[in-house]
Amino acid sequence: MGAFLLAFGLMAYLFHGYTEEYAIGEAEKLVRDALLTHKAIHKYVNTESRPELYRLKSEGDLYEGYFSPKTMSFTYTARGIKSFLNEERKKVGLPEVYFKLATTNPRNEINQADTFESNLLKRMNAGELNEYKEITSNKDGEKLLYFSMATKPITKGCLKCHGDPADAPKEMVDQYPKASGYYEKEGDIRALISIRIPLEPYLEEGRAVWNALTAVTFVVLAIIYTLIYFFMKRSEQQNRVIVQQNNALELASMTDYLTGAYNRMGFIKFAEHDFDAARRYRKPFSLIMFDLDLFKQVNDESGHAVGDLVLQELSEIVLERIRGSDTFGRYGGEEFMIAVQEQGIQGASALAEELRAAVQHKVFTKGHKVTLSLGVAELTSEISLKELVDNADKALYQAKKMGRNRVVVYSPQPD
Repeated sequence: MGAFLLAFGLMAYLFHGYTEEYAIGEAEKLVRDALLTHKAIHKYVNTESRPELYRLKSEGDLYEGYFSPKTMSFTYTARGIKSFLNEERKKVGLPEVYFKLATTNPRNEINQADTFESNLLKRMNAGELNEYKEITSNKDGEKLLYFSMATKPITKGCLKCHGDPADAPKEMVDQYPKASGYYEKEGDIRALISIRIPLEPYLEEGRAVWNALTAVTFVVLAIIYTLIYFFMKRSEQQNRVIVQQNNALELASMTDYLTGAYNRMGFIKFAEHDFDAARRYRKPFSLIMFDLDLFKQVNDESGHAVGDLVLQELSEIVLERIRGSDTFGRYGGEEFMIAVQEQGIQGASALAEELRAAVQHKVFTKGHKVTLSLGVAELTSEISLKELVDNADKALYQAKKMGRNRVVVYSPQPD
């Protein structure tokens, strides 16, 4: 669940960042369109409108001193078209775009640069920059993309209208009697293009996309997480079944199918574990080895099937009397062993005697009476498990030798 929330949070964060990037990208497209439009207007005035007026003057259709900013001023034309464009934008619900040819020496006060624009124009004339861009806010706190770019420097041809007013068209001077827009110098940057694009409409679009992407991402991640969870659970369950089956197979491979006791391999495996623990922690540990006396007679008289039943009944007697911590195994044929944890020779001998007596008084299948011979040995000094088994086997041999149906404790023979 934590991984899911982390992944979703990361994606949501990335989408949120995309929202502003999207808005800025869309605003920059609008800036580019505004600049291209501006360039097209400039080209039209210089290559179509003015040449046509000059032609009319030269042919006498217009008097020589004719001047109208509506037809001859590129700045006037650009401002008018941008104003009409903003009106059309408002009609279709789009925000107005602030566009101004800002200058500190305007012919029309509407083009007067504000303090910020004046500082930028000063830096442009100083060669510090040619364009400027930043994310800012209006007085209402709404984000804007601000962009400005220097216009081309004043050329000699520009000075006809922006140099000495004595050289300017008379009607232009009459329309603009104040000494504004004149006395510019060749090579100076007279104005800058100042554009402000509201980001909020594009932020709204971005948020809508962000919300949709976030919702889709949540659903997709939820589905993926659910599938992963399902397959992990299924895999975990399958692994658990495989482990259980492997454990069952391993247990079966170490279990005597007839008596339910461990077989020789299983007994040695678990006895070694208990033996090592006893030596490590210096705990008592003993072995009891026993077999059925004259068991061959049971098989000879009643058959192996009955003999098998006797072995099963013997196993039940043993399992009823040993502890859960003890290990019981069929060592081979009618020979069995018990690994007795945390019991020295006295406790192990008492258990062996209890088993001997129980078997002696038991009436087995088909009325058979059998007895046990048992050898007991305990862990001492630095002997190995194999040596301990040998000691128990020697004690069992002594029990047989002494007449069977008895418990013999291993006692080392003097050298």
